[in-house]
This record gives sequence, structure tokens and C-alpha cells, in this order.
Amino acid sequence: MNYITIKEAAEKWGVSTRSITYHVVSGRIAGAVKTGNTWLIPKETAKPKDKRRKQAPSQTETEAVIQSPIPLIENKDVFAEIVKQLPYPLHICAPDGTIIFANEAFFEFVKSPTRELIKGNNLRNNPNLDRWGVKDFVRRAFQGEIVHAYDLRVPLQELIEKYGGNAELLSESLYHNMTAFPIRDAHHKIAYIVTVFTTSRYYQGRDEVIRGKEYIDEHWKEEFDADVLSRIVHMSRYHYARLFKEHVGMTPHHYYQSVKLQKLKKMLCDSNLSIAQVFNECGVDYNGKLSKKLKQELGMTPSEYRAMMIQE
Repeated sequence: MNYITIKEAAEKWGVSTRSITYHVVSGRIAGAVKTGNTWLIPKETAKPKDKRRKQAPSQTETEAVIQSPIPLIENKDVFAEIVKQLPYPLHICAPDGTIIFANEAFFEFVKSPTRELIKGNNLRNNPNLDRWGVKDFVRRAFQGEIVHAYDLRVPLQELIEKYGGNAELLSESLYHNMTAFPIRDAHHKIAYIVTVFTTSRYYQGRDEVIRGKEYIDEHWKEEFDADVLSRIVHMSRYHYARLFKEHVGMTPHHYYQSVKLQKLKKMLCDSNLSIAQVFNECGVDYNGKLSKKLKQELGMTPSEYRAMMIQE
């Protein structure tokens, strides 16, 4: 197969080399390979589409939207179906805390064999709220506040048992972001409390591997310590490294580096922080090995990457 360089591809397609670099780093050019610090692109590859440019809808499409046969604002059945089929777990409570509705995604989440509402479950009276770390979240929600909680570990086993799901021991771990908000009646009194759950982290597989990944994801700012990790999983460093690589495809240290690199890339998009602040926040030496690995992965300097992402 014949290949061309990024510069040659830019000249062929009439775009900047920065744009081509962005596409290859993002995996948007099929067949592109990296040799050392150089990207090579199959000569016959078609020019990638620029997803930043959104084509304006045609007059026919605009008319179709305006003349929609379903008056959404007035159609309560449509809204009820939207809530029911929302792909995020959701439940609705009465002001006293009783769960009066849960959507399909919620029942799938707790692995419940039935779609019938389980009567008698009162969220406010649950004695485990404090232990689960959501007592204050629930209190504020039922006072009528819009409340957010981030990256909370889900007591999945307990919830599945509570809502009648398969109570077999799970080899998975789940973290959720939660948002609760009130629905008020015509007199501005709280009629319902809606809570929506979105997944922030999910792990599945060997329990030792899950615990190791959780620890690394929560302590990625710190220096990697294989001894601490081995004590957490109750295995020797050597045997745990082999087990981790067998299930994850990389060693614990490489996984730690991967997490740091992803955090770096995300924070580089924050123009409120200087490049030096980003590296300091992530606990990475700008002139160290991990920084060089980041530059190799990006195919450009952190400053160039930031400029490109902000431009996007």
C-alpha cells in the first residue's frame, strides 16, 4: 500500500496540517499508521469530513419541522413515553419520599424481573442513606432544591436485592452522577421529586482487577506505588501485574499513565489554566518522560493541542 505524509495529505485535500494531525490523532482517518514521530496515511484515503461545519437545513426540512404532526407541548402521552424510554435511570417520588414511578432504564439498572412498581419503598426513610453518602443530597432534594452529586459509588448489590433483582454476587462496580429537581404544582408547592442517574465510571471483571482500577482512578494525581496496590488486592506485585495485564491488556503502571494522559488532555482544553498549571494539577513534570509520551501521542506540543481543541 502507498502512503503519504500529513504535509502531502494537507496539500492534496487543501486543508491545514494541524487539521490533518487532529484527525489522525482522533482515529478519524482509516488506515493511518504512526512510524516513530511520523504519521503515514494511505494514498487513496478520502478526505475526512469536517464535523464542525453543520449544513443548514433545507427549506423542505424546515417546513417538516414546523408542520410536525405531533403537537409536543400539548401531548402528555408523548412526554410520558419520552420519560419512560429515557436511556438513563430515573425515578419520581411523592413529597413524602415514596417512589411512585421508575422508568425502563431504572428497572434494567437494578436488574428487576418485573416492571411493576414495588410498593412501600420510601426514599426518605431508608436507613442506609448516610452510609451510602447521599443523606444530605436527599434532604436538600426534598426541601425543593436542584441538587447534584458526582461520582458516587453505587451500592449495586444492595439495590438489586432491594428491588427484587438477581441477588447473585456481582463482579462489577458502578459510579453515578445524580441530579434531583422538584416539580411544583400551580400553588408552587412540591408535587414530585425527580432523580436522574448517569454513569461516571463502570468496572466489570475480576474483583481484584476492579479494586485496582478503582484505586488508580481515584489516586491518579499521586505517584504510582505498586506496593500499596498489591496490599489493597492482597497479591504480590509480580502476580498482580500479570493478572491485571491479562484482563486489561496493560500493566497497572501503564494503566496509571493512561489515566494521567487522559486527564492531561482534558485539562488542556481549559483555557483558564496555563499549560504549567495543567501539568502541575496533574502531577506531571513538563520535561519528564510522561510529558514526552503525551507529545508523541498528540503529534504536537500541548500548546498546539490546546489551540486546536479551542478552535474546534
